[in-house]
Amino acid sequence: MSNVEYDPDPLLFPSQAWFEAYEEAINDDEAYREASEGWGVDFEGDFLFEMTEMPVEEMDTAAMPEYLREELDEYVTPEEGKGHVGRAYLGLEDGRCTGARLVEPDSVDPGFRLTAPTETWKALLDQEIGIIDGMMSGKFQLDGDMQKVLQYSQAAVRLTDIAGEIDAAFADERYDGG
Repeated sequence: MSNVEYDPDPLLFPSQAWFEAYEEAINDDEAYREASEGWGVDFEGDFLFEMTEMPVEEMDTAAMPEYLREELDEYVTPEEGKGHVGRAYLGLEDGRCTGARLVEPDSVDPGFRLTAPTETWKALLDQEIGIIDGMMSGKFQLDGDMQKVLQYSQAAVRLTDIAGEIDAAFADERYDGG
């Protein structure tokens, strides 16, 4: 993990370290590479993931490692009607992940935006729901070309499988202040 300047033990979601591990896992996955060949070629294939209703107010931030408090302060913002919102960028092109990181609002202009409450993202990572079913049922809101995503549905499923395989704890559960 080259860009993270701390030892994330345990690895926590969401954090810069988690997204760096995700980028590395994507790029090491041959099945994803094959399923996503052509994705993002001649069109903007990058994603912005938005996690709404993050339970920041219920978290024991004093018990968190300093890096996690700093990331919450920098990348999670309260928004009218959405609660606390965190965002992550996922750069995808032709079978490769070109970057994965937490981002500030309006700092990237992706081709796709995927939005859901934090609990829905956690269910996806726990593999309780699938990404395609989640989008079709309205649990995830997609801003972008749904037909393009469906054309590459095997790649989308593999991306979520890879995410679910990362050994990490959920920050809101680890530092539950309730």
